[in-house]
Amino acid sequence: MKRGAANAAVREAPRFLNAYYDDNAVVWVARDRGGSVVLKRMPVRSTVFFAAADVDTSTKHMLRNDSRVTAMRVDGQWLRVEFRDRHFAESVCEAFEKRGIKTYEGTVSPIRCLAADHDVQVARPRRAYLDLETDSRVPFSRKEEMRILCWSLADEHGVATSEILLDDDDAAERVLLGELWAKLDAVDQVLAWNGDRFDFPVLLARTKRCGLTPNHKRILWLDHLELFKRMNTMAAESGDEKTSYALNSIAMAVLGEGKDAFDASKTWQAWSTPECLNGLCMVCSSCMRRYCEKDTVLLHRLEVETGYVELLQTLCEACGTFPDSRGINPTNQAENMLLRIARKRGHRFRTRFLSNVAEGRQYKGAFVMEPQSKGVLTNVHVCDFKSLYPSIILSWNISSETRVVEPLRPMYLKTRPARQSNECEAATGTRFRTDVEGILPHAIAEVLRLREHWSRLKDSFPPGTHQWKDADRRSTAYKIAANSFYGIAGSPMSRFYDRDVAEAVTQCGVYLIKQTADKARNAGFFVEYIDTDGAFVMGCSRDEFELFVACCNAELYPKLLVACGCKENNIKLAYEKQFGRLVFVGAKKYAGSFVHYKGKDATADSKPEVKGLEYKRGDSSRLARRLQSEIVGSIIVRGEGADESLAIVDKWRRHVLVDPIDITDVSVAKTLSKPLTGYTRKVKKDGNDAKLPAHVEIALLLRARGRDVGEGAKVAYYCVDGSVSPKAYKPAEDWTGDCDRYDQWETFVWPPTKRLLESAFPEHDWSVWDKVRPRRQRTTRTKSVKHVGQLSMLGK
Repeated sequence: MKRGAANAAVREAPRFLNAYYDDNAVVWVARDRGGSVVLKRMPVRSTVFFAAADVDTSTKHMLRNDSRVTAMRVDGQWLRVEFRDRHFAESVCEAFEKRGIKTYEGTVSPIRCLAADHDVQVARPRRAYLDLETDSRVPFSRKEEMRILCWSLADEHGVATSEILLDDDDAAERVLLGELWAKLDAVDQVLAWNGDRFDFPVLLARTKRCGLTPNHKRILWLDHLELFKRMNTMAAESGDEKTSYALNSIAMAVLGEGKDAFDASKTWQAWSTPECLNGLCMVCSSCMRRYCEKDTVLLHRLEVETGYVELLQTLCEACGTFPDSRGINPTNQAENMLLRIARKRGHRFRTRFLSNVAEGRQYKGAFVMEPQSKGVLTNVHVCDFKSLYPSIILSWNISSETRVVEPLRPMYLKTRPARQSNECEAATGTRFRTDVEGILPHAIAEVLRLREHWSRLKDSFPPGTHQWKDADRRSTAYKIAANSFYGIAGSPMSRFYDRDVAEAVTQCGVYLIKQTADKARNAGFFVEYIDTDGAFVMGCSRDEFELFVACCNAELYPKLLVACGCKENNIKLAYEKQFGRLVFVGAKKYAGSFVHYKGKDATADSKPEVKGLEYKRGDSSRLARRLQSEIVGSIIVRGEGADESLAIVDKWRRHVLVDPIDITDVSVAKTLSKPLTGYTRKVKKDGNDAKLPAHVEIALLLRARGRDVGEGAKVAYYCVDGSVSPKAYKPAEDWTGDCDRYDQWETFVWPPTKRLLESAFPEHDWSVWDKVRPRRQRTTRTKSVKHVGQLSMLGK
């Protein structure tokens, strides 16, 4: 296909389902009106931009005569150069940067560049949910060697179809997979739980082994587990939903119904038993097939309940990102949107190389003030800024290209030049132009405008209708996108990272919240705590605090921003909530009961707000979460005192030490933050290797058993002996009831609640509950009477 025809092909098709690389071509995937898949190929071209004024005639001549340069033309103020090879284009950028010639967007992928150039729109894919059952005799570490015994595919209506392997040979597996790929011909997007780590690589490896050659690149492979983790992190009410991301655990938490009672570790035995003994024996191939189908139906039901896949689709449509596992990343979403907006304004971004992402000093972050008081606080009012960082970016017009680069001045000139009328100054001293709208503020303004549009549209529809849900998803998607723009400016891994921009945003936030706190103190209020974009205040009534917030918006912020030279003011403080009772354990850690939230009074059914405590964390034991939850209910919800807490603690201590407990009560699950090879043992002073963290040691043991313990995997374990050093742990799968109950109380269950109680009732000595392990009885030989007396005194 000629270049002009290829470009026209992209322009003619308003929407595409996907795009991928195939040899030296980019292939765009779409469906025609009849539903048939259409593939449009374009040559891979890596584009590098130069400021036309920076490139002299001899350099242009050199580039034009290079065989690896396919095209070069002047595009406004830019010189656009296209290369055949992406790696060569990056090396050219590095060479020019060393010569002092700036390059732009040299590391942007060809697909992303083309999509931005032609404003490619994302089409809605045909969706299916996949699950595989494989040979259980092969360990996970060799998952690509697992023969596929059964597959199930559920469509967008939750209707599942499945097939099972007929014979234990490659020919039968080829037939089985051929039937699956025939079904996938009608699908554009495939979801599987833990798909990136298991189902997708296994399917592709076995497909290749069987000699099949379907076009798997055209399909959007989306890991449903990773999407759920991303979307559910803030929505989870307690740590119970974060302890395990196994499908059964999530389905039970969200749907109230889990998987079938089938032992997935014995799939080979089940496949080898074709006859079902009683219709639901759970040890035969028929039951395995039903189990496989149930998994895909659960995936569909999870989507119906949460709407996370549809939310991702809306985000991707807004940002121009394809909805696969890579499209989950908010950095990719925001970068795509910025590139598109910049194209329309004729702007290009500097080339950024991975080799220098860590260069430069860390910028100053947000201000967090430690809580000022202990005990149970009452009538605490909370105000916070509405979309603080986006509002700051808009008000100060903060963007890389609007930043004023001041010329170097002689050492004897200690004063800066006066700020110009078209400049505003951030709290860091960095100045930004105000006579031209920045790319970053423009993007945020557009996203917020769209969010407001869909919010108004949502209010016009009857609640719960299809139109209402669609508008709600779009409003939420634009809110997520707006909040991610600061993240890409402040992340060293982003191509839009700018330290001065990121620090200007955070320090303007610090300036505003400190000015707000000072005004509250001047009004006679007591500022208990400050957290990034909000303040917790006591010593006033609800009406007085409402008046204070209104005064800040009407007088304080307009005055501050005018003094900084800002041309517009988007800063708005909101009276968010009031706590009737509140206990701070530390910064970003508290529990409180509502009096009202955003103007709506709390009811008897209103749940307390818990932030940062172990109750909300997935790496704490369930016993710890249960005890802390009951203490929060006693202190915060019912307003009870220390005596009631003492009774609760005593009851739970007896339960931990005496009552029957299960592995789900005592296991702790921690996530591997990197591959196991990335963990190294430190050498102790005696020359021996130190132990790795407990979850890493357990992960090494599980890897030897062939388990899935790659980066991001959760490793569940429990302590069997805490009296030795180092402590002895076992994987949760080895549970036999041999838990060290004393260590469970002293290490896992009691400390989180102790910190809460010490904060709520600091006048009490809670350390008396610290130790429950009986002292070891030492046998001693005959000693003098005097020495025995000394031992008796020590025992007391």
